[in-house]
Amino acid sequence: MRRRDRCTRPGAALAYADTMSTEPRAGRPKVSSRETIAEAACELFLEQGYERTTVAEIALRAGVGRSSFFNYFGSKADVLWGGFDERADAACAELAAGADVRETLRGIAVGFAPDSLALAITHAGAMGMTDGLVAERALRQARLGRAITAKLVADGHPDLPAEIRAAAAAAALFAAVWAWAAAPGRTDFPAVLEEALGYVPG
Repeated sequence: MRRRDRCTRPGAALAYADTMSTEPRAGRPKVSSRETIAEAACELFLEQGYERTTVAEIALRAGVGRSSFFNYFGSKADVLWGGFDERADAACAELAAGADVRETLRGIAVGFAPDSLALAITHAGAMGMTDGLVAERALRQARLGRAITAKLVADGHPDLPAEIRAAAAAAALFAAVWAWAAAPGRTDFPAVLEEALGYVPG
C-alpha cells in the first residue's frame, strides 16, 4: 500500500495551511519520498499559486531531482488528485466487471481521506485554482458517470434513465468530497458519502 502524503493526513491540511510561514524555505535534505514532495508542493501552491508553481520548484523545495517527482506523480495535478484517481480508476474497472454501483462508490470512500484535495478545495482562491478545480472535477465526474451508465445499460436499464441515474450517482460522490472538505472538524468521509447517496434515486 502506498504511503499517504504528509500534507494529506486527516486534519493536517488545514492546520498546515494555518501555521505555514509565508517565507520561502531552503531546500530540504535530499530525501526521495512521496510525502516530502507532496508537502513541498502544497507549500508552494499556497505561497505562490498553483499555476505559477513548476515541477522544478517543487523538486527544489523538496530537495529532490525532477525524476524523483515523476517517480511518484505524473503531474502537479496528481499531487492533489492522485490518490482519488487511483481509486476512481479501480472503481471503473470494477463496474466494467459487473460490480454493484453503490457498493463500488462506497468502496472508494473506505479508508480514504482525500485531505490534499480538501486543501485545494478549501483554499482554491489562495491557490488561484478555483476554475481549474471545477474543470478537473467535471472531467472526472463525467468519466465516472460514463462507467456507471455502461454498467446500468449492461444490466438492462434503458439508456435515458441509466444516464440520468449515473449522472446523479457520480455527482453524489464528488458532492460528498466537497462537503467533507468544508465540514468543521472533518466528519467521516464514508458517512458523508452515504448521506449523499441517499439522495440518488434507485
